[in-house]
Amino acid sequence: MYRLSKLPIEILYHVFSYLDTEDLVTLARMNTWYGYWLSIMLSERIDKNVKNEGWRIHIDILAKSYPSNQSHPTFPFSTELLLLGEFARINPFTLTVEFKLCPIDEEGLDSITDATPSDCSIVLFDDIKTNIDIVAYFAQIATSRRLQHVNQAGAAMMSDKKLWYQYNHHTKGSAVMGTGFQVKYDMKETRQEFRKLVDAFEQHHGKLSHAPAIISFDRLWVSPEWWVKQIKLPTLWNEQQEGLEHSYW
Repeated sequence: MYRLSKLPIEILYHVFSYLDTEDLVTLARMNTWYGYWLSIMLSERIDKNVKNEGWRIHIDILAKSYPSNQSHPTFPFSTELLLLGEFARINPFTLTVEFKLCPIDEEGLDSITDATPSDCSIVLFDDIKTNIDIVAYFAQIATSRRLQHVNQAGAAMMSDKKLWYQYNHHTKGSAVMGTGFQVKYDMKETRQEFRKLVDAFEQHHGKLSHAPAIISFDRLWVSPEWWVKQIKLPTLWNEQQEGLEHSYW
């Protein structure tokens, strides 16, 4: 491997192009030199998975809110965010695959890339209890614009009690969805761009007794190993079905 690293980058690129993605990840994990250069090739592979093969990550966030005491007049209510991961980049030092989260359009197939931050945000209130459930789905959309494959790929629960405990005007954190999978969030004070979000709440649920905070879900991170595993799942499932159909086992 020492001699291989002495070859020109162009030749290495040609040699590594014959490896499948799983082997590329294994090689990239060997040291920082391989990781840095192979992150470019891994980025190209994942970009192809997304644009040409239709693989994507859907995030469904459901926030259920209800009064924490009987004296508050607000009725229980829920807020739902349906988000889609847009591939952004691979960190060349950690190999983390980073996606930008955007709202899904009405057809449920494409993301709204010019959405405002409030479209990916939820209002949290100090005197209204809120539990946030996050579910991720790994899906493939065929060229015919039909759903070809989907499986649940991760889940997490967030308690507002813990969020408020960690909150200090602007807090960044992550919801761990599983091994090698995180949904990133920002929790901050209400700013002008979120005013409509707060106004909409007050219109339907009454005036707020305390200043709210806004929690925005703008990114998700997955490991390249996680990505490869998710893509291989449909192939393994199809092979099992074929085996059952032909009585292989």
